Amino acid sequence: MESAEAVAKVEEWLRDVHGADADVRVDHDHVLRVVEGWYVPYNSVGFLDGGDIGARIIPPPALIVREPEGDLRHASPLPGGPSIPVQYHDRDHWAEMIDPEYLDAGVAHLGIPLTAITGWQRFTADGTETEETRPNPEYRTGPLRRGYPAPWTALDYLVEFRDVGWLDQRRFVIGLLEHSLLVPVADDQVRYQSVTDGRRTVELWTSTRYLPPGIREWIWLDPVSLVEQVPEADLVVHGPWQLPVTTTTEEIRAAQAEFPRRSERIYTTGNCPEALPEVRRWAADVAARIGLPDPVEPPSDAADHARAHGFELSAEECYRVVSGRTWSRRLAMVLPPNRPSEPAAFGLTPGYDDDGRPTLRTDSFGKFADVGQDTNFSWQRLLGAYVGFALGEALGAPVDRLTIGEIERRHGPSGVTDLAAPAQAGPMTQRLLFLTEAFLRTPADAGPDMLAAAAREAVPRWQYTQGQAAEPDGWMPRLRELHAIRQPDPADLRSGPAVLLGALPGVLTLGGRGDVPFGGSERAVRAFAALPESGEGDLTAAVFLGLLLERSLERPFSPALWVSAGTVLKDRGGPQWDVVRNMAQRSVIAIPKSGMHRIPEPGEIGDGYDALSVLGRAIAAVSGFENNPEAALLRAVNHSGRSALTGAVAGALAGARNGVPDLPQKWVDQLELRPLIERVVTDVARRFEGIPEGEEGQRWLRRYPAIRP
Repeated sequence: MESAEAVAKVEEWLRDVHGADADVRVDHDHVLRVVEGWYVPYNSVGFLDGGDIGARIIPPPALIVREPEGDLRHASPLPGGPSIPVQYHDRDHWAEMIDPEYLDAGVAHLGIPLTAITGWQRFTADGTETEETRPNPEYRTGPLRRGYPAPWTALDYLVEFRDVGWLDQRRFVIGLLEHSLLVPVADDQVRYQSVTDGRRTVELWTSTRYLPPGIREWIWLDPVSLVEQVPEADLVVHGPWQLPVTTTTEEIRAAQAEFPRRSERIYTTGNCPEALPEVRRWAADVAARIGLPDPVEPPSDAADHARAHGFELSAEECYRVVSGRTWSRRLAMVLPPNRPSEPAAFGLTPGYDDDGRPTLRTDSFGKFADVGQDTNFSWQRLLGAYVGFALGEALGAPVDRLTIGEIERRHGPSGVTDLAAPAQAGPMTQRLLFLTEAFLRTPADAGPDMLAAAAREAVPRWQYTQGQAAEPDGWMPRLRELHAIRQPDPADLRSGPAVLLGALPGVLTLGGRGDVPFGGSERAVRAFAALPESGEGDLTAAVFLGLLLERSLERPFSPALWVSAGTVLKDRGGPQWDVVRNMAQRSVIAIPKSGMHRIPEPGEIGDGYDALSVLGRAIAAVSGFENNPEAALLRAVNHSGRSALTGAVAGALAGARNGVPDLPQKWVDQLELRPLIERVVTDVARRFEGIPEGEEGQRWLRRYPAIRP
């Protein structure tokens, strides 16, 4: 379409809406080519012809004539805002209902794709809103609802929108022009380049968070500058989860010719936070101030472990890790330690030493550990599962077993909206820790019988802390922190949904090194989950949760629940699995190839009291909200039923997905027993690597005395 044809369409609309003698006309001097088509502004005749400032319409209105459709849309008065279909004063119109995820991404200047419109709502000719809507059969569910990672940069939106089909290749490349890309550098050489059949491939990244471990330096440059240096190449842009989108230098040059980059050119070199020169100087300064002979090294190892699992240490966190490691080394010296008055300000946090005594350790922010880096499960995700479990139980405990009506009467129409301080570790969190201790007490080759024996011992070991059993050996039963009375319903010790507590400890049996067949945790989950009166249906529910957790704890990323559930159930047959399959179909978000998705409501799954419906409600709370753990946890506790257990299971699923850094920090900071949880999870990671030998092994056995055959 030529500009003259676009102008003619706008002039026809002006006559239709404003009349043949209207005092408005197209501003021919400012007609522009835009991504959607032609931008055609109009203004008053008095201003356009006579220069009458008083007659000028501000801001100047404009229509967009889209290509190739030729339909008319009102241009947004705000830069980068969305255009909307034109209205006629004597006709009803159908307003687009655009997925908020697309609107919030700041890419509306690329146009509103049909695939991002959920449907339309009718307005009458006088602008009155009606309740009449019609769905869009071409709509595609967006990345966040599908369970993609939350975007970290504006460029991440483009990568994810391209992957789900909200942007075609042309609009992706045009959008890419206004952003900049990271090129990894090592030893003064650009990394991640290859040549195949004479064609070069260059790999690029959207953020330092997603750079491969080991990279410390980068070049930050715009696509136009890049193609000047690399004339012919395929460019692979890595975003969240290393999600790749490929373009070519030829496509970028074509886009630049059509819509030249408006922003300034960028060519900047820099370092990742852990490699900043200031961090090394800070290490020397801290060492000198507290009397340490030699400074610690910059936290490159910590940064690599974090980045390998989808996290990044900020510059401030790097400074604090350096401070914490410096002080930890100083506190280990024979000389009087002169402990810092505010440990947190110096990168230290409460912990436990190998003999189970309280100590101070370097804060990891839930992003890195010194162990478990080459094992099947991510330490970060495992810690997130345990912390999430504890948070979910604490959030649901005040309303446990209340009806939704009672919850709303006590807490208002929105129900529970925040965590009651302090966030106490409830009886299920305590029992989960002792079931985990049972895993730590078994040898690597333990069979189901030994695992079951260890699980049975876990109950009286925990009951000792509640004043109900004789004193056992090991460090956990003696911890004063665990002696807070958190008495559960006695029925929970014999049957019912408490079987779900065995899923996470059972899955730990797969966490070592080497290939493990998917689904290999089933026998171990059954061993840890079994209660004296538990039935096959309860145990099958626990196994299903365990299989979901297997997927959630995998490296390098955790798939969405609707994806995991389909994989888990694909080859499962039999009456009990048919019941689970039916529950899963109602509990996970339903995402069709095209058309509107269906978000499940937790309160509509079962009665909320048996194992299967508790699990179903937890899955329904998280599914579609994987990237919003606060919303997921609130959904998990605001219903009639076992709010505490449902919240705990949902917290484990959301925590495994997000890790501690992406859980609500306002709640994490209040959590009781967090230092103990992190120590136990770290020991689990050590157990993945193999039970230590020598003196360290003796300390291990004092903490976790071996289970007796």
